[in-house]
Amino acid sequence: MDFISSLLLVTGAAVFNAAGNTFLSVKISNPEKLKRLQQEAKDYREQLDAAKKASDTKVMKSLEKRKKYIEMLSNEVSSATLKQTLASLAVTLVAFYLMLWLIPQGTTVAYVSTYLWNPGDGLVGLDSVFWFVVTTSYFSIVTRKLFGMV
Repeated sequence: MDFISSLLLVTGAAVFNAAGNTFLSVKISNPEKLKRLQQEAKDYREQLDAAKKASDTKVMKSLEKRKKYIEMLSNEVSSATLKQTLASLAVTLVAFYLMLWLIPQGTTVAYVSTYLWNPGDGLVGLDSVFWFVVTTSYFSIVTRKLFGMV
C-alpha cells in the first residue's frame, strides 16, 4: 500500500473512531442530564460538608433525608458512564483492528518535524498506531465541538 493511501486510511479510521464515540456519547447518555445530575450531587456534598463544619444538626438531618435520592443519582451517572465507556471501547477496537488489518505494522504513514526541539535533524516517521492516536485525539476535540459537548 502506498504512503498516501495508508495516511488516508488511518486518518479515516481515526475520524470514524472520534465521530462514532462522540455520537454514542450523545445517544447513550444525555450529556446535559449527566452534567445536571453530577452538579446536583456535588451541591449536596458541599452542603453536607458545610453543615458538618458548622455542626448544624438540623441541616444535617434534612440532608440525610435526601441521601437515598443522591445515591440513586450517583448510580444513574455511574451506569450511564459505564455504558458510554463500553460502547466507545467497542467502536475504538473496531476502528483500530480494521486499520491494523489493512495496513502492515511498522508502515510509516506520517512525518513530524523535529526542527522545534532539535534543529537540523529533519523528520521523524510515525507508524499507523501513533498516527491513529494523534489524529483520534484531534478529531475527538473537533467532533465534540460539532456536537456541542465542549
